[in-house]
Amino acid sequence: VQKKTPPAPLEPVPFVLPPANEDQRRVTAYLKKRGIAPSVIRGFVEAGLLYEEAERHNCVFVGNDADNKPVFAAKRGTYDLNGASFRAGVPGSDKETGFRLPCDSTIDRVHVFEAPIDLMSFCTLHRDATHNAVALCGLYEGPLDTYLRENPYLKRIALCLDADGPGQETTEKFREEYGQKGYDVSTRTPVHGKDWNEYLQQRGRTRERG
Repeated sequence: VQKKTPPAPLEPVPFVLPPANEDQRRVTAYLKKRGIAPSVIRGFVEAGLLYEEAERHNCVFVGNDADNKPVFAAKRGTYDLNGASFRAGVPGSDKETGFRLPCDSTIDRVHVFEAPIDLMSFCTLHRDATHNAVALCGLYEGPLDTYLRENPYLKRIALCLDADGPGQETTEKFREEYGQKGYDVSTRTPVHGKDWNEYLQQRGRTRERG
């Protein structure tokens, strides 16, 4: 019997940001429709953390490393079909970094979210939130661990994960895990809705009716 040759190990895929569109019109319109404040959208674009992809006009959320170099990106479609939209990671992305705001060393707390749009929703609700936040782009703690390792002066963690079952199960797991590591762990769950963006949109509709 002829022995099968084991497959060659896969070469790591180099990380390359998708080409950017010449303007941000579709991304801006989509995020405004989701309730994100224009000034917040502009701030993320100017910081190089958000742009519109040229080919399919997706939102591209960019994660920078400690040297402010892009090492992660996640794409989200600007067209929602029955509440769901296209989502995909950019090949070669460093999943240990995720999507995040820069850290201010005068603040000892970091806010943790599941998705970039939830982080941006929180920034819309709290306009002074311009630093010390991480979106895990899921429920994997790697991006939070990296942020804490890079910023050892952080002592407090505010878990702002979704209000659904998986989000709350992970909240309890993280609360215990990081509490044992010596962090002061608190939780901030949106008052209404499944996540921070849903809460932001519900709040906007309530104000319109009022």
